[in-house]
Amino acid sequence: MLGNLVHDLQRSEEGRLRRFFLRRFRNAADAADATQETFLRLLSSAPDGPIENPRAYLRRTAGNIAYDEQQRRYRRAQVECPITDEQAVLNIASDAPSPETQVIDRQRVAVFEQALLGLPERARTVLLLNRNEGWTYPAIAQHLGVSANTVYNDAKLAMAHCVGAMTRFERD
Repeated sequence: MLGNLVHDLQRSEEGRLRRFFLRRFRNAADAADATQETFLRLLSSAPDGPIENPRAYLRRTAGNIAYDEQQRRYRRAQVECPITDEQAVLNIASDAPSPETQVIDRQRVAVFEQALLGLPERARTVLLLNRNEGWTYPAIAQHLGVSANTVYNDAKLAMAHCVGAMTRFERD
């Protein structure tokens, strides 16, 4: 019975509904989608009893769909920023480092590598195992066969040497 009612309403009211949505959305595809959504919603959410005024019920459903769509568009507009100026896209800053920054970074790495090479072998090993490999001082001490205090002193020496080299580089 409801299916027949919706079918009759679709035949008699579809054109009016589509024009209603077209005035609201100014887009034929959106109007067609909303018209179809109206009939689907009518089929799926009709009251249990008979509908006293089917055209009014259909118009109220269409009004609700139009309102929901306008609210969705409003929320989307709050989040999205339409590109109105194509040149503005070209002026967006890049996350990539500039060529100058890349050269300076390469120089920093070279200075740091030179500082590492200037360290005594054990101090360099302690620094690399601790900072690169994440080893603890006791684990390094056991691995190298020295005391934890020696590892601590070597790490302190290595850090001071590298920090000094980097500070001199940054100052120059």
